[in-house]
Amino acid sequence: MSMGIVRTSLKTLKQELVGRWHRRVHYVTDAANWSFKWDAHYIAQGLERRLHDRVPIITAPWALRHQVILFGNRGAFFSDLRKQLHPSNDLFLIWFHGDLATKDPVMERMFAQMPSALERVRKVIVSCQISRRVLMAHGVPGALIELIPLGVDLTRFRPSQPEERREIRAALDIPEEAFCIGSFQKDGVGWEAGDEPKWIKGPDLLIGLLERIRGVHPHLMVLLTGPARGYVKRHLERLGIPYRHYFLEDYLQIVRYYQALDLYAITSRVEGGPKALMESWACGVPVVSSRMGMPADWILDGQNGFLSEVGEVQQMAEQVITLMRDPLLRERIRTGGLESVRGLDWEWVAGQYHQLFLSCGVL
Repeated sequence: MSMGIVRTSLKTLKQELVGRWHRRVHYVTDAANWSFKWDAHYIAQGLERRLHDRVPIITAPWALRHQVILFGNRGAFFSDLRKQLHPSNDLFLIWFHGDLATKDPVMERMFAQMPSALERVRKVIVSCQISRRVLMAHGVPGALIELIPLGVDLTRFRPSQPEERREIRAALDIPEEAFCIGSFQKDGVGWEAGDEPKWIKGPDLLIGLLERIRGVHPHLMVLLTGPARGYVKRHLERLGIPYRHYFLEDYLQIVRYYQALDLYAITSRVEGGPKALMESWACGVPVVSSRMGMPADWILDGQNGFLSEVGEVQQMAEQVITLMRDPLLRERIRTGGLESVRGLDWEWVAGQYHQLFLSCGVL
């Protein structure tokens, strides 16, 4: 074999090895066209701008070698397929929320796997302090946990102008005189009718809240989006509270639904976000929330929103009634939310992931 052929062969081999071992961040998520997909999109996009390299969004990382793998889909991470991951990879896991108190068999299996599953993980990323405390209570070392909140696209989510708002409400069949409260989360079991309530999302608490306030405003209305809202709809009909329910094919269509609201109610028992907090704020919508997830970290009670203890429906009802009756307070809370959300753009969030990877020495 001539030296020219040898050099060519070595060059080809080197190119193959570089191509195979070129170190990238890979974001693992599921294939659903909803909220988690957009988390992956924004974080990957922001990382690409910083790394000047592609950040693939994938569902199956099992054949990767010498890569940085960010699991946004913890279901995939806690599957048996995890054992196929090559030891040359650096693993990061996003854990938004979860607690054994929910009595969820899937969650129980994840916690049972936790000690062995996290042996090779460089960091577990949580979005709120409560999730950090829950993991530490179940034996995850605090040094392994990194807090990076969820974000919002401030170029898309924005307040509407008065005429724009009137047009949106007319298109959604919401009377101008209505006091419209929003609830956009999936809060029923499964992906069909959702007649069985999903306990952690608190649809029973939402109904309890609405039952307590239904006589306060003569034109109370509820705007719903998302799948599996059957439980809430059935009880709204029982209470005689008018509502509109829209199922969106594309998550980003949701902006105009926020822009139609007077107030957003978060009655969840357990959350890592929800992103509804930041999305409402960015659209200039006042928020009342239970004290969990990111609201517990970010809402300053009475300044940029209102907090009530989880399950304290009467307390939340009193907060909503106060906002209904006081337009000046609503405007003050609205302004406080707009100011608070400025620091939660997805671009900033992506920067936090970039700094994390650099501090761990994986890039």
